[in-house]
Amino acid sequence: MNFKTAGLLLAAGLSSRMGKLKALLPWKGMPLIQYQIEQMKEADIDEIIVVLGYQAEHLQKIISACGTQIVINKHYEYGKSSSIRKGISSLQKEVDGIFISAVDQPVPSAILKTMKAHLEKNETAVVVPTYETKRGHPILLHASTKNDLLVINEETLGLRSIIRKYKKQITYLEVNHPSILLNFNKQEDYDKNIREASNESFQN
Repeated sequence: MNFKTAGLLLAAGLSSRMGKLKALLPWKGMPLIQYQIEQMKEADIDEIIVVLGYQAEHLQKIISACGTQIVINKHYEYGKSSSIRKGISSLQKEVDGIFISAVDQPVPSAILKTMKAHLEKNETAVVVPTYETKRGHPILLHASTKNDLLVINEETLGLRSIIRKYKKQITYLEVNHPSILLNFNKQEDYDKNIREASNESFQN
């Protein structure tokens, strides 16, 4: 039986600190959101769900040709947890693992494959990648956590509540790629990482 995974790509937020849509930032020759989708496809993720909210119509036109499922979170202003719940409730396939990725945290397919292989071979509830002992992203959860994901909220700190509940069943998986630490919160973060991405250490 093949080990199956789903990927939630969260792209519903206002990008208020960036001042423009993060999903459209150029990254490796394409819009950031397209890069993320392509990496999930290359990692053979079986079901990809893109959760949109703010300016959904604009982003929908751009990624409609990518062949992924798009769901709209009309309550995106209530935070990332609302997008996770919307994405999880929209899953159509039975899967063994669920990636949760933010659109402003690009990671190459090789990392996704490594994480998926680890979850398949080991009894663990959560896989968190680390680089030089620093925790990164995305997070990969075993399907047994699905019911927990369906009820997370910002009041209980969202995904942190999952980490807290399964703290004895977490694998911190060391990987040899600094991209897991990327996080484009502000324009200066993006500008800095664009420069660093030209280094060999960031190449796929």
